[in-house]
Amino acid sequence: MKTIDDVFDPARNSLNAIRLLLAASVIVSHSWLVNGLGLPPMVGGTDPGLVAVAGFFAISGYLVTSSRLRASTLRSYLWRRFLRIYPAFIVALVVVAFVLAPLSALIDPSSKVDWGSAGLYVLSNAGLYLRQVTVEHTLINNAFPFVWNVPLWTLFYEAICYLIVGVLVSLVPRRMLGVALVALLAVCTALSMSFHLWPGFMILPILENLASLGSFFCAGALLYIYRTRVPSSGLLVAVAIVLALLLATLGLFKPLAAVAMAYGVLYAGSRLPLTGVGRRNDISYGMYIYGFPTQQLLILVLGGAMLPVWLFAIASVAATIPLAWLSWLGVEKPALRLRRRDRRPDSIRVAP
Repeated sequence: MKTIDDVFDPARNSLNAIRLLLAASVIVSHSWLVNGLGLPPMVGGTDPGLVAVAGFFAISGYLVTSSRLRASTLRSYLWRRFLRIYPAFIVALVVVAFVLAPLSALIDPSSKVDWGSAGLYVLSNAGLYLRQVTVEHTLINNAFPFVWNVPLWTLFYEAICYLIVGVLVSLVPRRMLGVALVALLAVCTALSMSFHLWPGFMILPILENLASLGSFFCAGALLYIYRTRVPSSGLLVAVAIVLALLLATLGLFKPLAAVAMAYGVLYAGSRLPLTGVGRRNDISYGMYIYGFPTQQLLILVLGGAMLPVWLFAIASVAATIPLAWLSWLGVEKPALRLRRRDRRPDSIRVAP
């Protein structure tokens, strides 16, 4: 039977297409929230946005572990990771604070921009940890008022996962790396399950989020480490899908579905005939970081008129595409040119 390594082509795969779909799913999931309709449809507390974020972390775990093992030094690896997420992140903060927030005040004359708050929005969040989500006196009449960019909160945990796998590879012998990742996955799963069963057990929200998101990242990393041993099987992916759905129904997707989710997205990335999507121009990250502010502006442009939520979701995805393209062409792609070349070629073109 063929393994993941046999069927996954690092240079030609469908992971970029899957990430684009996941980013669109996050936008769709938030369509209920920004319209004041509460939470999106869920299965046992699991909504499309949670599944999408889990998929992002699983894919990152696979690709980033590959990147670290191919990097000549920890410094070069961290430099590449920094260039992939941080420049576009900081530009997104500036664009919200000094372009979109003032634009919202022009659309809604009852709003105004507090420039001090706009500056603090950038400075407070510049460390990747989302500490301020508002620009004062803007979006005051929106159904979900004041808040500009909720999805950015996950990037802090993404960066922590990058750092952990980077240091782990530096400290642990290669032959023991799989064992170390299994242990880390077990710890993350145990903590996430503890938080689920006993909410009072949660000491720090940061720890809960890191445990739950880290479990999906670890699962993806493990699939890379054992890619030559894990079969790529239609039967196994069917079992993984059924298991993920069952766990979601039982309200256990977040703490227990990491391996099933990681296997599902990696199988799809290997098998789907979408290798051309995003191969040269990957706008998935831009879709993720600009989707929510675009939706908030769209609410203003519509003047509070309620579109059917499905139509609003489609309009939101379409309206985010231009900003995502600008992010890729103006920030992300130029930043990637600054990466130092490792002595070994970087053959995976879809590394996040």
